[in-house]
Amino acid sequence: MKKIIFIFCIFFQTVFAQTIKQCKQRFDNYLNFKGSLNNLVSFEEDAIFIKDATGKKEFAIYSHEIEMLASFFENNSFKLHEQLLKLKGIKKYSKRQRDSLYIYIDDIKKLPKQKKIKPLQGYRIAIDPGHFATSLTDAKIEQKYLYFVKDTLKNNNDTIKLFESALTFNTAQLVRVMLEEQGATVFLTRTQNNFTSFNCTYTSWIKEHKLHVLDSLKINNILSTDRYNKLIKLNDYKLFWEFFRDFDLSNRAKIINQFNPHATLIIHYNVDEKNDPWLKPTLKNNTMAFIGGAFTESNFDKPETKIHFLRLLLTQQLNQSEKLATQTVLNFNKNLGVSIAGQFDADYLKDNCITTQNKGVFCRNLILCRTINSPLVYGEALYQDNTNECEILMKLDKTVNTIKTNERIYNVAKSYYDAVFLFLKN
Repeated sequence: MKKIIFIFCIFFQTVFAQTIKQCKQRFDNYLNFKGSLNNLVSFEEDAIFIKDATGKKEFAIYSHEIEMLASFFENNSFKLHEQLLKLKGIKKYSKRQRDSLYIYIDDIKKLPKQKKIKPLQGYRIAIDPGHFATSLTDAKIEQKYLYFVKDTLKNNNDTIKLFESALTFNTAQLVRVMLEEQGATVFLTRTQNNFTSFNCTYTSWIKEHKLHVLDSLKINNILSTDRYNKLIKLNDYKLFWEFFRDFDLSNRAKIINQFNPHATLIIHYNVDEKNDPWLKPTLKNNTMAFIGGAFTESNFDKPETKIHFLRLLLTQQLNQSEKLATQTVLNFNKNLGVSIAGQFDADYLKDNCITTQNKGVFCRNLILCRTINSPLVYGEALYQDNTNECEILMKLDKTVNTIKTNERIYNVAKSYYDAVFLFLKN
C-alpha cells in the first residue's frame, strides 16, 4: 500500500508540479505592474530570487522547493508564513528540511468529492458584501451612496436614494441561499446590512471599541505614539479615512482566511467615475471584475506584502481567480445586458490595473484581492448611477426565499452563483 501511495505522489508531483517557467508567466501576466518589480525579482535557471532595494538577494525559491512552498503558503497561517520568510533567506532546503515543513501543512483547501443530490456539499464559500453604510450619516462618512433628484423638470419627488452596502448585502443574502441549497457552507463577513466586519455599526465601534483598539495597537508597537495621539483626536469622518477603512478591510480578509474558503466572492456595485459628484444619473454602464496582482516596487517595503506576493507567485490562485472572474463577467453581461468594460472605459482601469487575456477582468492591487488566501472574484456588476439602473435598484418588488429584492439584484446574485458553481464543478 505504501508503494502505491509513493508512486501516486511521484505521479502527482510530475503532472501538477509548478515550474519556474510557470511562475515567471504569472509574474509577467498578473504581478509585475508596468515593470516596477524588474529589479526586485529575478528568475534564474534553477531559482527565483527576491532582492532588497540595493539588489542584494534576500530570499530564494529553488525549483525543487516550489511545490512544497506553494502548499505551505496556501495551507498555513500568516504567522507561520512570517516565520519562514525570516528564517529561510537564500539557503536551499534539503529533502529532510522540506519533509519537516510538510508536517505543518494540512491540506485544508482539498476539494471534496461532488455528490449528485447536493453537488456543493463540503465546499466552503466566503462572501464579502462591500461597505456598511445604510444611513446618510454613515454614508457621508464612507462616501458610498447616491442621493439626488433624478429629473427636477418632471417630478420634484423623483428622488434617487441608494446605499451600496444595502445592495451588496441583499445580493449576498440571495447568493448565500442559492449556494446553501446546493449543500455549500457559506460565510458572510457582515451579518447585517449596516454592520462592519466587527459585527457592529461604525457608530457603535467608535463608542465601544475605538479606544480599546487604539490602546492595544499602541501597546503592541503597531501604532507609534505620534500616530496614536493623532488618531485619538480625529473626528469620525477623518478617523474612517485615516484608519478604520483599511482596518475593516484587513479584518474582512482575516476572518475569511480563518474560514479557509475554496472560493471567495467580493460583491460591489460601481459608479461612473466621470459622473462625480454623482448628483445626477449617467448614460454609461459597464461591468467588470478584479483579481489580485499589479504589485509595485513600494509594496516590497513591508514583509507582509512580500508574503502575499510569494503566495500569489507560487500557487495557482491567480490562474483560478481569472477563471472565476471571467465566468462572473460573462454572466453579468448575459444576465444583465451590461457591456463588458475595456481598458480605456475608466481611468483606474488604464492607470492602476493589468489587463488579463479575458475582457473585463483586471489585476488590481486592492487589499482584499491581495490578502485573501483563496481563488476570488471582486465583482462590479453595473453602474448604480446609470439612468435606468438607479430607479430599478430602489425597488423591492420581488421576494425570493423571504428576501425582499428586485429583478436586477436577483440577476446579479444569479450571475455570482452560476459562476462559482461552474468554477467549483470544474
